[in-house]
Amino acid sequence: MRLGKIPLVIGMPILISQNFDVKGGIVNGSTGILRKVRYSLNDENQRVLKSCIIEISQSSDEALPNLRPHEIPIIEDSVELRFTH
Repeated sequence: MRLGKIPLVIGMPILISQNFDVKGGIVNGSTGILRKVRYSLNDENQRVLKSCIIEISQSSDEALPNLRPHEIPIIEDSVELRFTH
């Protein structure tokens, strides 16, 4: 089930909601800025999000390959939701 679309705008603020890299400073509550959006096109020529690049100034300044210091890739994830009542 698809829940809907999330508008992504370069420069918008982002809140990290999981601990990804505690030592590197990418933790629940960290804030950042959306710098890039990477997507692919599906069979219906619609954009499908693959990853985002977020700049988190509180993170480690050790740069990953092909990224600037403090830029962090966030990759696609899927979550299964079950509702009962």
